[in-house]
Amino acid sequence: MTTWIRLLFVPCLLLSVPAGAEVWKASEHRQIQDAIESAAYGDTVLVAPGTYGKLVLRPGVQLIAEKGPDETLLTSNSFWVVKADGLDSLTTIEGFSIDGQKGAEGVIRAEESNLVVKDCVIKGGWSGFRGLFCDMTIQNCTFRECQNGIYLFESQGSVVNNDIQLCITGITLVSAAPRIVRNTITRNTLGFRIAEHSDPTIGGTISTANRVWNNVSGAVKNEAYQKNQGLRTMKPKTLRVPYNFWGSDCPDSAMFRGNTIEWGPWVDESGKRSLDVCEKIAPE
Repeated sequence: MTTWIRLLFVPCLLLSVPAGAEVWKASEHRQIQDAIESAAYGDTVLVAPGTYGKLVLRPGVQLIAEKGPDETLLTSNSFWVVKADGLDSLTTIEGFSIDGQKGAEGVIRAEESNLVVKDCVIKGGWSGFRGLFCDMTIQNCTFRECQNGIYLFESQGSVVNNDIQLCITGITLVSAAPRIVRNTITRNTLGFRIAEHSDPTIGGTISTANRVWNNVSGAVKNEAYQKNQGLRTMKPKTLRVPYNFWGSDCPDSAMFRGNTIEWGPWVDESGKRSLDVCEKIAPE
């Protein structure tokens, strides 16, 4: 019979764990899921290095890889690898590599959730993170080889400091309104697809600029429609995405497709200045 180890909370072990909570340490797949199911609200399940199958998260339980994504893998070729439905903002998954083996609709699949995803490497799915009706935080993650790095439907929340590459579309928003800041989105087919009644904040200041460049079919495709006093219309929406770096100090307007996009002023390559006109290069 397999067992897991339950440890009383020690502040020097895991500073992010609330005082009075417990740490459950697991090193086999069944142990991990059993620990998630047995943990009290606010507890942490600390996962030893290894390769494990798919998992279902529970509200208020933090799932943290002890040695980080280089040594801790969750993988499955089924509909999802991590199911994260109905969770609150204390629920965290942190420090894993998560691979959908090109078979998962959502490598992390979340519905009506406020969970936090941090410091993970996510790849191999139709969507790396697939969120429906969520208010989540996705932070410091790497996304690779997905149809959509991040796909959000009727969702909000924060997408901060992620690296999204080698996907068909970096971020797809469908009637979604997240705050998207300080991300790198490059080497995808398309950077952003903004659809239906989405109203995101993308960049907005020099300090929150995203770096969106070298996406072969463009930086942003705007397919969004306006809202009028909260009512949805079929009138094309002007999308405003100022203060981002678009791959050059003199961006090409052809990178912006679909309905009207106001993409200036933008941020220069150094990330320290804003520009609203292309600077002339002095002749030699």
